[in-house]
Amino acid sequence: MSPRVVTRLAAAIALSIMAGAVAAQDPEAAAESGDHARSSATTLDTVQVTAQFRAQSMQETPIAISAVNAEMMEARGQTSVLDIAASAPNVNIKPAVGNYGSGAAISIRGIGQYDSSFALEPGVGIYIDDVYHPTIFGSVFDLLDLERVEILRGPQGTLAGKNSIGGAVKLYSRPPDEVPGGFVEATYGASSRIDLRAAANWVLAEDSLFMRVSGVSKKRDGYMTRYDYGCLNRDSGVPAQATTPDCVLGTEGGQDFQGVRAALRWLPSEKLEVNLILDAAEDDSEPPATKLLHGPDPRFLTDARFVNYSTYTGTGWRAQPRSTMSSRGASLKFDYSFDDRHTLTSISAWRDYEGGWGVDADGSPLEFYTQAWDVEYRMLSQEFRFNGSALGDRLDYTIGTYLFDGKGVFAGIAQIPNLFALHDDPVQSKSKSAFAHTVYRFNDRFDVSAGVRFTDESKSYGFTRTDPVTGLPQSAIDGQVGHYSGSRWDYRLSGSFHVTDSTMLYASYATGFKGGGINPKPFVPAQVVPFGPEKLDAYEIGFKSDLWDRRLRLNGSLFYNLYDDILITITNGYGGFPASAMPVNAGEAEVKGAELEFTVYPVEGLSIDGSLAWLDFDYTSLSEIALASRMRYGMVAPYTSKYKASVGLQYEFAFDTGALVPRLDTNYQSSFYTNATNTLTGQVKTATVYNARLSWRPWDADWEVAAGVTNLFNKYYYLNKIDVVSASNIATASPARPREWFVNFKYSF
Repeated sequence: MSPRVVTRLAAAIALSIMAGAVAAQDPEAAAESGDHARSSATTLDTVQVTAQFRAQSMQETPIAISAVNAEMMEARGQTSVLDIAASAPNVNIKPAVGNYGSGAAISIRGIGQYDSSFALEPGVGIYIDDVYHPTIFGSVFDLLDLERVEILRGPQGTLAGKNSIGGAVKLYSRPPDEVPGGFVEATYGASSRIDLRAAANWVLAEDSLFMRVSGVSKKRDGYMTRYDYGCLNRDSGVPAQATTPDCVLGTEGGQDFQGVRAALRWLPSEKLEVNLILDAAEDDSEPPATKLLHGPDPRFLTDARFVNYSTYTGTGWRAQPRSTMSSRGASLKFDYSFDDRHTLTSISAWRDYEGGWGVDADGSPLEFYTQAWDVEYRMLSQEFRFNGSALGDRLDYTIGTYLFDGKGVFAGIAQIPNLFALHDDPVQSKSKSAFAHTVYRFNDRFDVSAGVRFTDESKSYGFTRTDPVTGLPQSAIDGQVGHYSGSRWDYRLSGSFHVTDSTMLYASYATGFKGGGINPKPFVPAQVVPFGPEKLDAYEIGFKSDLWDRRLRLNGSLFYNLYDDILITITNGYGGFPASAMPVNAGEAEVKGAELEFTVYPVEGLSIDGSLAWLDFDYTSLSEIALASRMRYGMVAPYTSKYKASVGLQYEFAFDTGALVPRLDTNYQSSFYTNATNTLTGQVKTATVYNARLSWRPWDADWEVAAGVTNLFNKYYYLNKIDVVSASNIATASPARPREWFVNFKYSF
């Protein structure tokens, strides 16, 4: 972290504390400001989590967790998973580049996944109301009417299951309850931004039947303008395509999203609770903003920040500039309590989603790197859990099983060097597991937890490669099917010791894995080969503390990971095919790190929250194919930042009529690479971003108004990159949105 950034962060904290101290010098004067007391917290909230299969305080859970509730998300103006990840230590979630459709590159502690191919498994598990989302595609979730979000760092192999090797992100919606009411919220802002949110809760039968319905609509114009190069440069020899005088073909980065969720909660008896959740979403957005950084024709490089010359044209065809997804899902949860200590839980879930996206990977009028994809996926899952207590309530235990069945099709047309073909690839994935988790309390201060999970998985991936013109097989891999299967035991052992009533120390050993699969991009039958799973052994020590009469929360951890059979996608060609990519088990690494999270209320009305993170990634072994692809010792895994920090400052000014609350959030992240070979054209540089928000909340009213600015200092920086210079002489980046303002109004009833 640069000294300049450290100085800025320290100065911001110091100024805010001084301002709060000045405001609090005369407590009697503050009390005389009106009959209404401050509504801001002066002591820490108790955040409930369910990371160990039962509700408990985050401060009592021996796992590194970043958890935020609905009030925290609202105060920070967080509306998506991307926003929450920005302030979580050693968590890197970036929107996918245009090549990968509607999804995200997700990494925790240097472990993750960025390619949306159904052949590859996520490295961080995503869960919505305890239901696993199995693909990178469709993984950027709107925070619609959520009760809380939990980000679990480190392998959750026994708790969350396979593909949670780096950690897990868990979203929990607000359940229906016995209090009727709801809210309506509207946001208007720059780029014609219009966001609408609403939720309502009904009591259908007193004490037994409740329903909650929520919805969201988000629309915003694109910020990257696509100009027609041939129209702007009539003598260039490039054919003009634009039909308007300004030579504009369209924009990228625009958003058009709608979603709805309906939840029904039924309490037919004191022993049984039934929860049914139905949801649907439609995303008809533009492709991500794409900036050409390196290309075969320098004419199409431009210094203009938010301009490209993408035409989405191939040879004799055109891709539609879009990034769409249509999703439908349902989950049914039964909780039956035999008595106060024994509960059986069943979670049945179904989800079906489909979408498509166009790719102009050369970012120019050239026709040699254009793609259009249409994908669909359907999943069914069933989980059973039995929670119980024994030995005079000293022992809590959970045993359970999990079944998963997923089917998808990855189809489209791809025109890249050495290949022009129609794809129609079916994929099928199955998994079953059994698990157990126990917590034994020796006394009021010392606990030991132990867990185990066995997983058996299989996957098949079929290949169709036909000529777009003739419909005949385009290559020898047409009709080939690859198969993978494997099984794995995972373990967890941890101990926690309460030094005082407010300070806990813990230590843990945990394992996890990311499932194997089949190379999705072969050129010859010999390349239709499986790859093995990644594996991780993780050692961690940490502490959790609520100090200073519960006005200071300080949580920290140190970890050491042994990372084996690391799965890396080689993007600089192999086997004589330069424009190719292949996932391989590249080697082993040691990963070390430190994390610190804090929340403090130094004076009444002032709150400061933040985090610091350090990560050291070191390859200790590289395979022959990794070395042949120009990976070297000293490089790091994709999406691994060495440093990350965040600070949020908020102060509530109390007046006779209400509260004025300014808030400033600062997020710093050091540079990271988006490819395994750590090229300069694949490096996303260090960025520090500031967001500001000012809200007014009357004491005796049911409404609140806020205004804010994102990217306050209008920093031009990249969210993501893709570098295939060695394979296709192309590198592109996704610029972040420029500075934008918004106003927000919320009415509760």
